[in-house]
Amino acid sequence: MNIHQFSAGFQLGDAISQEMLEIKRLLSKEGYNGKIFAENVFSHDRKYAEKLTKANIKPDDALVYHHSIHSEALEFILKFPNRKILIYHNVTPEDFFTGYDLKFSYLLRKGREDLEMIRDIFHHSFAVSNFNLLELQELGFKNARLLPLHLNFQKWKDVPRDLKLKTFAYPSFLFVGRIAPNKRQDDLIRFARTWKSKMGNQFSMRMLGFCNPNQQSYLDELNFMIHHLDLSEEVKIISYVDETMLKKIYSESNMFLSMSEHEGFCVPLMEAMYFHLPVVAFAAGAIPETLDHSGILFDSKDFDSLVPLVDSVFQNSEFRNSIIGAQNIRLDDYLQSTSILPILEVVRN
Repeated sequence: MNIHQFSAGFQLGDAISQEMLEIKRLLSKEGYNGKIFAENVFSHDRKYAEKLTKANIKPDDALVYHHSIHSEALEFILKFPNRKILIYHNVTPEDFFTGYDLKFSYLLRKGREDLEMIRDIFHHSFAVSNFNLLELQELGFKNARLLPLHLNFQKWKDVPRDLKLKTFAYPSFLFVGRIAPNKRQDDLIRFARTWKSKMGNQFSMRMLGFCNPNQQSYLDELNFMIHHLDLSEEVKIISYVDETMLKKIYSESNMFLSMSEHEGFCVPLMEAMYFHLPVVAFAAGAIPETLDHSGILFDSKDFDSLVPLVDSVFQNSEFRNSIIGAQNIRLDDYLQSTSILPILEVVRN
């Protein structure tokens, strides 16, 4: 038996793509072969994943589908009678994209509608967070189960992580995630404007992420804000390139700041914990669950009030160390909670 995985797209650095690679690695250790297939695969990623048309499905193969948006990948696997397993990563509400990318907004709406068909046809269902699991249960997925994301930090084992090497003299804010309206990079820029007006210009803010070319208008809006608000020296948007750059930027930063208003999990929060960055995040979607009483959550985007709170993390080393300590505990607990066994159970029975 092969266990093949399918998704709408594959791109190194993307959370779903990383999860597919990790599941493939873990299944291989258990003696199961399988490939990764996607509707959209960047040419430089084709050593990791293949286009749907390359799939050769045998009768006893199991098909694992990672769902986050409507795609031809779902339509493709529905052609086969094989055992089908859903891993649900959440579907971003379409309204975030209506003003920027109507096609993407439509695919999100269709992706949410797809869940009812998946519920009635798929044999097994998993969700990568309790936030996502609740959505499935509300849609009538009676036997859906939690399958925490498999995070592999071994790729960064050579990176110095000694907290003593990190300086907190000047704020170096970081956000990692797709350049997209639900991530609210525009609010990060507004925060930077408030910070500069109250605290001066001795800070930096970097937003690292890939922007879908069809959502260029949102990126243009962000760049206009940066220029118009006189933040060109302090605020930089960096297109995601590779793991080497990601490691370097995490190592150089000293706070992870998130304004995102919808997340099904948010892997970069865990990456920030790994690099000892205090996390300050807007309490939306699955973010409170992911942090699980670590980091700092805020419920209002009143930046005049948020600036003093954030500043206290830099000024008070005892407060800062307590945040990092709680994050270390959370990260360790989470990494111990992940397992490939739930997938093995359903393919073996």
